[in-house]
Amino acid sequence: MNHPFVDGNKRAGYVLARFILMTHDLDLQATDDEEYDMVIQVATGNMDVQAITSWLQGRIIPLV
Repeated sequence: MNHPFVDGNKRAGYVLARFILMTHDLDLQATDDEEYDMVIQVATGNMDVQAITSWLQGRIIPLV
């Protein structure tokens, strides 16, 4: 809800989430459309923390 940037907050948040996963040798397996839809749902307040966690858990894969 707090926006540190004038533009790019959604992209920055998603990239940060991926970066954190990658530091633990994990990544997400999702289509571009799935990623976009999730980010928009979060940005519009239609996904709470529990829904975000569930979405992520269903798509986290180990890096090989």
